[in-house]
Amino acid sequence: MQGIRTNGRRVKFNVWHLILALSLVLVDQLTKVIFRNLSLNHGWQSTCIIQDFFYFDYTFNTGAAFSFLSDAPWAQTFFKVLTIVALIGFYAYYVVLSNGKNYVGRIAMLLIICGAMGNLIDRFAYNGVVDFISFIFWGNPFAIFNLADSYLTIGVILIIIHLLFLDKNAVFKGEKVEKNN
Repeated sequence: MQGIRTNGRRVKFNVWHLILALSLVLVDQLTKVIFRNLSLNHGWQSTCIIQDFFYFDYTFNTGAAFSFLSDAPWAQTFFKVLTIVALIGFYAYYVVLSNGKNYVGRIAMLLIICGAMGNLIDRFAYNGVVDFISFIFWGNPFAIFNLADSYLTIGVILIIIHLLFLDKNAVFKGEKVEKNN
């Protein structure tokens, strides 16, 4: 770990986190390029991986989750600005977490940052987001998503676990009982 001093405090910088983040964003972008290329250049749309459960199904989403605001002409600008502001906040929280032993919280924020970056790159490159992972649960199709969305979801679940159980001010943190001998 490297240290950087800011306002008298040492902020830890983990090179492995940077390598992990770059790798996650790269894998997300490579998969999106592959599926976008297959669809646009070869007419491919969908492939069944596990019948009635798991599919690769190319879609292009100009909205947010579940195609929210996909028909609004101003939505892309809104999502780009919102994502940039959120990324600044996520990174600030990551820096705060880096000053302690908040490993789960840091990895959670790293996943959230990578997911947001992956979709932001799509919004700037294509004015929308490439989605290709599709599941069907009990005969009902679930939202089609991508790896960046998966990073975001896993990161949010981990940050909730961190805040509820692992943080020094966790909501459900068990209290240590002192023994008097």
